[in-house]
Amino acid sequence: MKLLMIEDEPVLSQAAIPVLEKSGLLVDVVESLRDAFSAIAVFSYDLILLDRNLPDGDGISFLESLRRKSVNTPVIIMSAAKRTVDDRIEGLNIGADDYLIKPVDFSELVARIRSMLRRPRELEKSELIMGNLSFGVNSRSVAIDGKPIKIARRELGMLEQLMRAKGRVVSREHIEQNSYGFDDIVTINAIDVSMHRLRTVLKRNKSSIAIRTVRGVGYLLQERSDSQ
Repeated sequence: MKLLMIEDEPVLSQAAIPVLEKSGLLVDVVESLRDAFSAIAVFSYDLILLDRNLPDGDGISFLESLRRKSVNTPVIIMSAAKRTVDDRIEGLNIGADDYLIKPVDFSELVARIRSMLRRPRELEKSELIMGNLSFGVNSRSVAIDGKPIKIARRELGMLEQLMRAKGRVVSREHIEQNSYGFDDIVTINAIDVSMHRLRTVLKRNKSSIAIRTVRGVGYLLQERSDSQ
C-alpha cells in the first residue's frame, strides 16, 4: 500500500515514516500543496495523510480539488489542536474520511489507516492463497505449507501485488510505482534484483508457486515446473 503524507514538519514526518513502513506501508512525503499536486499527477496512492497548515495554504483546498475531480482516495486530515470543532466539521463535510488532532499517536494512526484501507475490501479474504503459499493481508505474513517464512518488506509488497493479480501479468511499471517512493534511488535492474531475491526465498522454502518473467511486459505467479 502506498501513502502520500503532506506534512511540512520534518520532525513529525521523519518520526512517522519508520512506524508506517514497519506496518508494510510505503510512504512518500511532500511539504507543500504544490508538491502534493505534482505527486498525485504522477503516482497513484491508496491513502493520503493531509496536514491543514501548509506553507502555501490550507490543506482543505487540496481536498476540495480532489473531490471536485471525483478522486475518491481516502484522506485523513492531521491538524493542530488549535483548530475548532467547526474546522473539523468543515473538513469532514468537504470529503475527509477521518480527522486527527496533533500530536498524533502513531499506533492509533496506523490503526486508523488499516481500518480505512480495509473498507473497500470488506468482502475480500484476509488471506491470499496460491498453491501451498499463503499471504496474511492484515498480519503481513507469509507461510509455505503453514510454515512462516521471512521476506523483506519491499519483496513482501511485490509478492502481494502478484498474488492479488491471481495469475495475471503485473507490469513492471505497476510494480515500480507501488514499490518505490519518489525519493528512492531506483537502479535500472532494481526490480530484477528484488524478484531474484523473492524467487530464491520461495524456491528455498519449497513453494509450489514460482515467479515467471514475461519478457518486455512484467511478472506473474504460476505453478512451479521442474525447471523453475
